[in-house]
Amino acid sequence: MGESDLNSRGPAVVSVVSSGEQDLNPGDKTKIAAATTRMLPVQAPVNILIVDDEPKNLTVLEAILDDPGYRLVRAESAEQALLALLADEFALLILDIRMPGVTGLELAQMIKARKKTASVPIIFLTAYYDDDQHILEGYETGAVDYAKKPVNPAILRSKVGIFAELYRKQRNLEEVNRALVAEVCSRRHAEEQLRVLNNTLEQRVAERTASLQLSEARLRDSERQLQELIAAIPAAIYTTDAQGKITYFNEAAAELVGHTPTTGSGEWCVTWKLYHPNGTPLPYDQCPMAIALKEGRAIRNAEVVAERPDGTRVPFIPYPTPLRDGAGKVVGAINMLVDVSERKQAETQQRILLNELNHRVKNNMQMLQILLEAGARRAESSEAREVLDEASGRVMAMAAAQRVLYTTHDATRFNARDFLNAVCETAKQTFPQELAIDYEN
Repeated sequence: MGESDLNSRGPAVVSVVSSGEQDLNPGDKTKIAAATTRMLPVQAPVNILIVDDEPKNLTVLEAILDDPGYRLVRAESAEQALLALLADEFALLILDIRMPGVTGLELAQMIKARKKTASVPIIFLTAYYDDDQHILEGYETGAVDYAKKPVNPAILRSKVGIFAELYRKQRNLEEVNRALVAEVCSRRHAEEQLRVLNNTLEQRVAERTASLQLSEARLRDSERQLQELIAAIPAAIYTTDAQGKITYFNEAAAELVGHTPTTGSGEWCVTWKLYHPNGTPLPYDQCPMAIALKEGRAIRNAEVVAERPDGTRVPFIPYPTPLRDGAGKVVGAINMLVDVSERKQAETQQRILLNELNHRVKNNMQMLQILLEAGARRAESSEAREVLDEASGRVMAMAAAQRVLYTTHDATRFNARDFLNAVCETAKQTFPQELAIDYEN
């Protein structure tokens, strides 16, 4: 049998054990209701399950709790209440104690026994259980509050509003916690990825550093070997950077120029002074090394004269060659200086010997020609005179050819026109006048 109508009796007496309050006066009720109204934000409605075996009591509760922030779910029995709890999540249960079959206390025990619904707060409604023992029994089953029928609408709305707000805050807190957990997981994942990347980067940096150190060591070894090789070469060699500053020179270069060049400040050439082969001064910025760097090409077949600090001069042939990097950019140059002093001396000695030989050959040929001409004049036989005259003509032709060949500056070539002209003109003198010699240049 259901309890009496919620509004059929006098003013309700409410005991809120959880907050330690006693009966509230009307002024306190108004303050609580106003405070509750301000606390409720505009959010999605929360589910509230109202359980009573009397439909009219449920209708009264719906009227009292009519609020867009609530979604009220009716249940007229314990079975309907359990089914509703299985289907939805509720912020609050308002439960009638006296119901046929399964009582409100028994239903509360069943609800608290389930893990999913154990935390749902329960407000008992009763018109009969009003002593402390009954109230204590209700709290032991899991109730958080009692309301005696007939209920005070303002008090009930205040209590429901507080529990609804607590539910919303709890859900918000759970969402914040979930967001924080997700953020923590995301950060941990990012940190793990960052740690892996850092480890990978450190490993790559270490590998790259080791590779660079190995490359630098190999480069130093190559440079050392190159310097040792250049130092061992008897030829004078030095190098410059792209601006012409001297970066290296070997001992042979220092010996050739007669002083120790200055690396890093000396420009273009290691010599003390420079001259053209004809003796005119040669500016450093116009020397073969400077031209090779400025024009980016090797210079060959140039001859230069270096003056040492002691005043002696050394003729040499430079071989400046630009050095390029992998992109083809000129980064410096190397120059080898070949001393041609001995060659010049040898050429001078050769010229002296040739002059002496030419002089003697000319004298001998002249003496031979004189003897042949004298013999021809004294010869009584015409046949003898003819033979001597022919021999004299041949000697004259040989003398003319020797004169042309000797006056040629380049021993590897001569002017064929001058040579043929000299031979033919000399030969005319030995032939009879009626014999003509024609030749074309």
